[in-house]
Amino acid sequence: MKIFNDLKNDFPRLENNILLKNYSTFKIGGPAKYFLRTSDKKELKKIIERAKQENIKFLVIGAGSNILFSDNGFDGLVIVYKADNLLRENLNIEKRENKDNVIIKVDASIPFSFLISELKNLSGLEWGIGIPGTLGGAINGNAGAFNESISDCIESVNVIDVSSGDIIEKKMNSRDCLFGYRSSIFKGNSDLLIVSVELKLFKDKEEDIKKRILDNVSKRMVKQPKGFSIGSIFKNYYGSIEEKIIINYPHLKSFNEKKIIPAGLLIELCNLKGKQIGDSKISDEHANFIINLKNSTSSDVIDLINLVKKTVKENFLIELEEEIKIF
Repeated sequence: MKIFNDLKNDFPRLENNILLKNYSTFKIGGPAKYFLRTSDKKELKKIIERAKQENIKFLVIGAGSNILFSDNGFDGLVIVYKADNLLRENLNIEKRENKDNVIIKVDASIPFSFLISELKNLSGLEWGIGIPGTLGGAINGNAGAFNESISDCIESVNVIDVSSGDIIEKKMNSRDCLFGYRSSIFKGNSDLLIVSVELKLFKDKEEDIKKRILDNVSKRMVKQPKGFSIGSIFKNYYGSIEEKIIINYPHLKSFNEKKIIPAGLLIELCNLKGKQIGDSKISDEHANFIINLKNSTSSDVIDLINLVKKTVKENFLIELEEEIKIF
């Protein structure tokens, strides 16, 4: 307890043995040894500096909407970097305009959908309405929908780099971020922590933007399963399936030609919709979602993930890759 008490003297809001399931949209996860919520970049830097001095491993998360926590919890410090109870007037958006677009600078701790709803006459992110999590989390995994992704709008990203003994804040341009399909240099890299972002947006009529947002909300409501989940478990498969297999699945032919095959469709074709292990269930509505019915464990989810990967490989000779992060 000495380390905890010493830390608490400098960080009064520090807590211990906090259940991570309460900070995940999956509602799964054991206790974090140390726990701090903050939306203050200075406090984030200070607590990381202390954690490094004390040799405490740390994990920075946003809204926990793409993370499966272990039932055993996290034997270190979990920092929730997320702004709560926001109003438009304290969004603190810095803005500059040029001939072709508008660049805005915003804090990465802002909930992504809240930001989108408050952009008024600035277009470019309407596709992201309804995506849970923070702006930083969306950039970490290069979130996307409806054939668009956050990387399309990134001008630059300000990060805290903790890879050396010092904690350095630096600016990275879009190319430095190494964006790919649901990936970036930040994903799985705890040495680079996103703190603020410059987004490249475009002016448009506010009523047209609102219409696109409402249309996307409607589409998402139809596709999105209800219940505790962390979104799509697997990335869509980029590539093609052998022709000898496609013969048995003629409706896969068009996807095969485009070399983009939805993971949910592959899982559905393996007759795994509705498959349940413990209280974890592959959604009946969308096969790329796993639902926590009530008391699911991380072990249940991992067993289901492994079953899906094994079955898809047996049927289609391809490896599905997880989109979620597992801790």
